[in-house]
Amino acid sequence: MPVALSCHFSLLASLFAAPYEEVYAPVIPFALIRVVSYGVAAIIATLILGTISSRLLSFDEASTVLLFGLVIGVINAFIKPVVRLLTLPITCLTFGLFAVVVNTVLFYAGASMTPGMEVGWWGAILGSILTSLASGLMFSVVDE
Repeated sequence: MPVALSCHFSLLASLFAAPYEEVYAPVIPFALIRVVSYGVAAIIATLILGTISSRLLSFDEASTVLLFGLVIGVINAFIKPVVRLLTLPITCLTFGLFAVVVNTVLFYAGASMTPGMEVGWWGAILGSILTSLASGLMFSVVDE
């Protein structure tokens, strides 16, 4: 077989073959991706708020921040969708502003569940907004 013809066949075969990564890449559950993304976003928000003022948010040590990231990751991945569905009518009536209230309450609840973490209401409001922004950026990068 001439070389030019074999090149055309290999080019044609490569067009129809699936890439290696697509076929053999391990499948990561979407829930795990959500928990990790929300957790990293909460850690980023916690470190930013803790740096700005200790009145907004304070924590004892680094392991507290990691535990808080895990707690917020689990809350946002599993509990938040149910709460958003239940509060959908009032969220629609307030043109989406009630979603900020839901995010703030869940952020405050996560901080209350984490030992060594203290957050005020203004810290919870700013933390929930920063967590939403950071998780939105991460989901735009890690989009499936």
